[in-house]
Amino acid sequence: MAPFELEHQETDDPDVLHVAVSGELDLTNARQLEDRIGELTVGEASLLVLDLNRVVFIDSAALHVLFRTARRSRTGIVLAQTAPVARTVEIVGLSEAAVVGESLTAVLAAIGTR
Repeated sequence: MAPFELEHQETDDPDVLHVAVSGELDLTNARQLEDRIGELTVGEASLLVLDLNRVVFIDSAALHVLFRTARRSRTGIVLAQTAPVARTVEIVGLSEAAVVGESLTAVLAAIGTR
């Protein structure tokens, strides 16, 4: 199984759950990723923001998890244009399902305008 980690990032807003994801996301751990995200989103936060800047590889199985997550809950993605998976995320159109921005501030600002 390719390793990945989820790390809760503190925010000043209790309605925002900010989680940094790192490692490789693929078929071998997509189900575990979905389960762990589901466990995190059981709380009171109304917005999930996933920081994907430290993800070094993502395949279609993991991308499906992100699309399903975005359909189930308000979701934002923090992703710099120089991040390893930025081009892949752009090609598949994840920004159609979730707000994608280069920083937490940018994501929150974009969500505020929707």
